[in-house]
Amino acid sequence: MTPDIRNSTFYVLTQDDPSAPTDAVPVGFEEAYEEAQRRTESGLAVHVLYTEDATQMQLTRFTEAGIRTSLASQG
Repeated sequence: MTPDIRNSTFYVLTQDDPSAPTDAVPVGFEEAYEEAQRRTESGLAVHVLYTEDATQMQLTRFTEAGIRTSLASQG
C-alpha cells in the first residue's frame, strides 16, 4: 500500500534559538518547505522533522536547499 503524501506532516524547528518556541506546529510539505527556506535565508539554522509518510522527493527538496531533516519520533 502506497502512503498518501497528504498525510505527511512536517515540523520546522529553529536550532539554537532560545527565543523560539520549543513546540513546533505540524504543517504540510509546502508550508514547511517555504518556512524552512525563509528561516534559512534569514541565516537561521533550521531542522525539519517529518513523519514516515513523507516521500523521498519531499526529503530531497529539503536536502537540495541545505535544510537538515530527521524522522520525527513516534510516541
